[in-house]
Amino acid sequence: MNPRRLLLLGLASGAGLLSCADIAGPSRNIAYEWRVILSTPAGPDTVSFHWPQSRLPVRVWAADTLNLPAHVQHGIDQWEAAFLYGEFKAVVVSDSNVADVIVTSGIAPKGGLSVTRLESLMAPECQGATDIELTADGQQILAPIRVYVDPRFDPSSPAVDSCMALTTTHELGHSLGIFLHSLDPNDIMYSDPVVPVLSARDRATAELAYHTEATLTITPR
Repeated sequence: MNPRRLLLLGLASGAGLLSCADIAGPSRNIAYEWRVILSTPAGPDTVSFHWPQSRLPVRVWAADTLNLPAHVQHGIDQWEAAFLYGEFKAVVVSDSNVADVIVTSGIAPKGGLSVTRLESLMAPECQGATDIELTADGQQILAPIRVYVDPRFDPSSPAVDSCMALTTTHELGHSLGIFLHSLDPNDIMYSDPVVPVLSARDRATAELAYHTEATLTITPR
């Protein structure tokens, strides 16, 4: 059976994701909506995911290009620090064959939607996407999750490294279960991120996501 694909983009788009107003708000009033509504044979279904304790630390492999390993480690450090009790842990691994998350330089797969970051004060244009494949019944994520981060300008441009860093952290947020974008530009999970670090809202959302029962599990391909 063919898997279903959930492509989470660095910019807001009409990718079948509904806005925060379409789902009841989280209990922590500073958190934003992180879950997504998918169409199923039985009708719309709100789905969510977080890495279970049994799968920690999440193994992340980064291509050795454009300083990606360092950006990935920086992003992991930020997201781990968002949790008070070690609810999320990740480690960079050297073998992509054992990875739960694969981070590469490139554009989203053909057939999906591509995304371009708009030029900001922080950095020139770059792009990012997180590709999450679901089983045909929509109940499980097929590992590994794939993250794509790529500059649209000459990689030697002075601000590209900053752009790549914040985009990598943003896309890692999708891979740990924050499926929707924040509506606040002060958050790293804003659709077109311009801040280099997680906000209090990002941290509250991550904590809430990891203390809410997940509807999706993850399984090897």
